[in-house]
Amino acid sequence: MSLQLEYTVPIVLGFLHLIIAAILLLSYRTNIFVNIYLIILLLIGALKSLSLGLLNDESDVFLSENFSWLRLALIFVVPASYLYLQTIIENKQAGSFRDIVHFISPVIWSCAIVLQSYYMWVPSTLWHTVRVIIISSYTFFYIMISIGSLKDFYRNSNQDNNQVRHFNSIKNWVVLFFIIITLIEIRALVHFNFNLENNNGMFFGVSIILNLLFLFSLVFKIISSPEILFGYSKLKKSIEIYSDGNTERASRNKINRRIIESDYHYYINDRPIEDFFEDKDLECLRILLNNTDKFLNINSFDSIFISQFKTHVITLKKRRQQSLTGIKFALSNRLGIPEESIYIYANDNLDKRIKLIKLNPDILSEEIY
Repeated sequence: MSLQLEYTVPIVLGFLHLIIAAILLLSYRTNIFVNIYLIILLLIGALKSLSLGLLNDESDVFLSENFSWLRLALIFVVPASYLYLQTIIENKQAGSFRDIVHFISPVIWSCAIVLQSYYMWVPSTLWHTVRVIIISSYTFFYIMISIGSLKDFYRNSNQDNNQVRHFNSIKNWVVLFFIIITLIEIRALVHFNFNLENNNGMFFGVSIILNLLFLFSLVFKIISSPEILFGYSKLKKSIEIYSDGNTERASRNKINRRIIESDYHYYINDRPIEDFFEDKDLECLRILLNNTDKFLNINSFDSIFISQFKTHVITLKKRRQQSLTGIKFALSNRLGIPEESIYIYANDNLDKRIKLIKLNPDILSEEIY
């Protein structure tokens, strides 16, 4: 890669950050994927890329002769990325006053950098050692508590219907965001600890390329995901406007995405469920349909297959899992909705090891047309 291209790409990427930040600001109030910390991250990314491209300088901001105010903002990426995850998991748009606590360390460290850059109050050798230890520990600390937040999010995802819908809407995005931002932070940490920020440092070109790839992957994901870029409310409004021209077809499509009950019989696309399921799978589905108002112990379905497997418990459990998975796949295919939206899971209040299951009420309808 030529030097000119190495600095042209960051400029383009910087402007992409700014454009996306502007678009996200327009849907800030109604977009569950957006909060102030994502905007901060995009603006910091824009500063980083534009400063690299326009100043043609990848020097170490932590040394006095190469100090840069623009790139000092990178210290705030670590808490901002954690707070973004935490805020979106808790389903709130605005930050709280207690979030300021997470920025105390970056502010103190920034002041120390400014003092060091002007007065060299700590010997350079000791300063290098201290900064490596502090920044490395600080970064890995936030990576670990982010992992803890994600674990809690997945562990407590099946409490009620609203929480399940929230979980299904963001579960893939939060994991992808965490992976990308962690790779960006680790790349920056390696770049920093091994003095790769110097133009004459080892692997300078490789470091720039990796940095741009990771940043671009995050930007590309946002651009390619309308629900993240514009928010569900704007997408829903656009769909409704389009559907107004063909109300009858839209209504019919909505009906076809439900299981219809009529006189204790169940239908999918105007056909009885017996046309799509048979034997033990049909029996399992009937139990779920007849108990849509409550959670069922998932182990209770094992009794359906006892006649097939009288002694092999592991095989019995596997057969039950195969049946429930087959039902989920078939309903997803017939109704045209994601597989993860078919079932709702929960844990038993008395014994957390016991898993409970029921059909998602959103795929059911009591009316028939």
